[in-house]
Amino acid sequence: MPFLNKGISTIMKRPETGHIDPAPAPQRGFDRRTFLKAAGFTFAGTVLTGCENGAVEKAIPFLVRPEEVTPGTPTWYASTCGGCSAGCGILVKNRDGRPIKIEGNPSHPISKGGLCATGQAMVLSLYDSHRLREPGISGKVAAWDAVDGLVAAKLAESRSAGKSVRILTGSGAGPTTRSAIDAVIAAFPGARQVVYEPLSVAALADAHELCYGRRFVPHYRFDRAFVIASFNADFLGTWISPVEFTADYRAGRSPEDPSRPMSYHVQFESRMSLTGSNADRRVVVRPDRMREMLGGLAHCVALETGSDAGPFPPPVADGEKEILVTLARQLAAAGAKGLVVCGVNDLSCQVFAASINAMLDNRGVTVDLDRPATSRTENDRETGALLAELDAGTVGVLVLDGVNPVYDHPAGEAFAAAMKKAGLTVAFAQHDDETSRHATIVLPKAHPLEEWDDAEPVAGVVSVRQPVIAPFGNSRSLAECLFAWTGERIGAREAIRRVWKSGIFPGQRAQTEFAGFWDTTVHQGFTTIDPTPSGHRVFDATALSRLPAPDAGEQPGFVLELYPTVALLDGRHAHNPWLQELPDPVTKVVWDNYAVLSPVTAARLGVGEGDEVRIVAGGAVLELPVVLQPGQHDEMVSVALGYGRKGTDRFTSIGPEWFESVATVEPGETVGRNAAPMLIIRGGHVSTWRFGVSVTPTGAVRTIAATQIHHSLHVPEHLAPKNAERRPIIQETSLAAYAQSPEAGRFETHEIVSMWPDEHNFTKHRWFMSIDLTACTGCSACVVGCQAENNIPVVGKDEVYRNREMTWLRIDRYYTEEKDGLSVAHQPMMCQHCAHAPCETVCPVLATVHSEEGLNQQVYNRCVGTRYCSNNCPYKVRRFNWFDYPRGDDMARLVLNPDVVVRERGIMEKCSLCVQRIQEGKIAAKEEGRPLRDGEIRTACEQSCPAQAIVFGDLNDPASRIAASRKNPRFYRVLEEIGVEPAVGYMTLVRNRPEEGGRNG
Repeated sequence: MPFLNKGISTIMKRPETGHIDPAPAPQRGFDRRTFLKAAGFTFAGTVLTGCENGAVEKAIPFLVRPEEVTPGTPTWYASTCGGCSAGCGILVKNRDGRPIKIEGNPSHPISKGGLCATGQAMVLSLYDSHRLREPGISGKVAAWDAVDGLVAAKLAESRSAGKSVRILTGSGAGPTTRSAIDAVIAAFPGARQVVYEPLSVAALADAHELCYGRRFVPHYRFDRAFVIASFNADFLGTWISPVEFTADYRAGRSPEDPSRPMSYHVQFESRMSLTGSNADRRVVVRPDRMREMLGGLAHCVALETGSDAGPFPPPVADGEKEILVTLARQLAAAGAKGLVVCGVNDLSCQVFAASINAMLDNRGVTVDLDRPATSRTENDRETGALLAELDAGTVGVLVLDGVNPVYDHPAGEAFAAAMKKAGLTVAFAQHDDETSRHATIVLPKAHPLEEWDDAEPVAGVVSVRQPVIAPFGNSRSLAECLFAWTGERIGAREAIRRVWKSGIFPGQRAQTEFAGFWDTTVHQGFTTIDPTPSGHRVFDATALSRLPAPDAGEQPGFVLELYPTVALLDGRHAHNPWLQELPDPVTKVVWDNYAVLSPVTAARLGVGEGDEVRIVAGGAVLELPVVLQPGQHDEMVSVALGYGRKGTDRFTSIGPEWFESVATVEPGETVGRNAAPMLIIRGGHVSTWRFGVSVTPTGAVRTIAATQIHHSLHVPEHLAPKNAERRPIIQETSLAAYAQSPEAGRFETHEIVSMWPDEHNFTKHRWFMSIDLTACTGCSACVVGCQAENNIPVVGKDEVYRNREMTWLRIDRYYTEEKDGLSVAHQPMMCQHCAHAPCETVCPVLATVHSEEGLNQQVYNRCVGTRYCSNNCPYKVRRFNWFDYPRGDDMARLVLNPDVVVRERGIMEKCSLCVQRIQEGKIAAKEEGRPLRDGEIRTACEQSCPAQAIVFGDLNDPASRIAASRKNPRFYRVLEEIGVEPAVGYMTLVRNRPEEGGRNG
């Protein structure tokens, strides 16, 4: 396949755009032109700035236009995401040689059309000018021939000296990379691959090896589950394959599906996770008691199913016993439709969970053991053994591919010291990171959008990754290098074709010729084959007798839990400012990590929000600001991983242009603090929790930037009207009430008296949107999708602190105290495109007007920045450009969507319902001489949603999905009683609570 940008040189110079450079130095003086800009007179500013910038823009046309390229028309390529090891299928939008948008591949069996926030933000990482470009030896740029010669010599030297060769990779290596590693193992006896993953699930694979005689991670099918019990597994946020699990979870959560009951979900966890916030019932348990809870549940399930309950410890605490007995009864009733998952990286916990699934006999239904998740093959014990080998000096050559153990391994400092004892250390890295600085040879690792590669996320599903732009750096893949170092010169594409021809092609049945099979696979991005039969395996009950003894017991002090965020994961995305500024779905904090405490614990310590505390765990010390989190265990402190990365100090100076900063940090200080040194090895596995942690106030106060500061729908007593308890924002009900009446949970309706002379008459199209709150998980994928599509700038921590974030779409999260715990609701909120829009009536220059198709339009070149519209908006969804927000260097500007204008200082902006996509769809239909098809136009937020919670379409089409949603009894509009007639509506949130009479498995 030819590279898309072959023969193209049409890079537009736009000095006013870009992304991540610090703001200009504060200006203390004002000339007339600057004053007009500051005052918001952008019409005058536009005239005056014509002579202010003399930059020359050049567009060089094709001499001979490639057949597959039409300037101005996007081309889409199917590929595989590299944001994590899940291997989701993606579609990459390439515009005039530039990838500018990533979306989920609707036909891919893993992603099913959705994509997470990190996957969509990956396009910005492509244009990071701080990525490594050239190979280097001992800190100096080197040619590939010199690298190959040095590595080959060291490999030969290691073989003759009897030293070992080790290749340390992350999870998710595809068939071709595995083939190249096998070539090294064959050429150098004793060589071995070690798979390392900071967010390890190694105990899950070890448990199944103990129980079934084969090491693997099962493929969980949440779409088939009627009852789900999750123990600290954030499967909707960060655990194994969250996009796939979200789509499957949503498939079983429809209250209107007559073919199956709505699934019932119980979450056991110590902190409020994204998954826990969506559970029907949430049980707060310290992580050190998960073994006891799982053993107790196994005991109860054994009694319910008639199995041997003897090996399992019975539940002890009375309140917890009642919960476990009830849940065991529900799981036993569901049988094969029941599912237990565990996110604790502990062998005993995972064996107990596997034993419960075995007692439910759910193999091949909700737990697929024959098509395991082949992307997760990490092994914590082998990583520990590698560290011992390095320390002993027995490793001749160490190759590290995209991993950063010096930063994210519990023994990071020891790893750095041990690397120096290897004969030669070769590191593939995208940035000059904590590990690569200790390597002799540092090789630039290509971005996933620049390289040929493959993946096998689940046995039988094989994906191809193809480049959509020529590499910015002089890079080679790991497979290319390994083949070269074993004496074979072969390109990545040719290597993949060879491996697929011999290993993948024979396993499929759709094509008879390899050429056709290859072209079809590259076009659709994946293929499915018959996996190698695993053989009949029966659960080995003797595994229970081979478990290690439980820990000696708790120690005085706090229990610390470390966790990944949906944005940064283990820190691999810390260099992406879109993700740094993405509000955490639970805490809503940006640009920092922090110490999470419950309100009760914070009061006991005498600290409040933003007060700094010192956390001491073993020999590691962290000083972090406090964030109060309802639903947190009172004996816990939680800290996010993935912060404190080397090189993120370049973001800490992003701030306002003319004001002294109140939220920036000291120069050179990284974004957040690295909490990985507080991880611990327990039972051979990396554990994210530990006993005996001290938390003490330091007396200092740190600024926290959060996008939401009000968290409850309850109305304060002194403001509450008569009989009003909740603000009418989120409409919710129980499944039992919904079964009795589809209109359950509806707000009280009001007679609307309008001052408008008549109704709008939308004769052509009437664009409308509906959001199902039962389906929405709050994952924030839509937020980044909107940002990428609409050129929304990053403003920095200081501006967010001043409530000046620019995101067009936000997700509001509300808490409700209930008798059995805390209930959470997520609600996406964007411009509601009101038919009787309050913003339109107050604009003095008609900058905000209504279109004939029902869109509330913002005319940028009319706006003078009075902000009357923002003050008059009841939904608070309009954004004001206080500054020409810095957008970075020339390279970062390449991510901008040319179909959407870049807004300047002094004007308002807000959601347009992706009007550029509407126009594109209308033009395509007109050119083909046909009417628009329902679902043909999809907004960026709708397309990105893994749960398919958003429906957009033409309300004037009676056969459309949006017309059906509008007629659904669950449909309502926020603040409908004020008569503004929003074009965005919501579907009532339905919770399944069997204790209230709801149905389940």
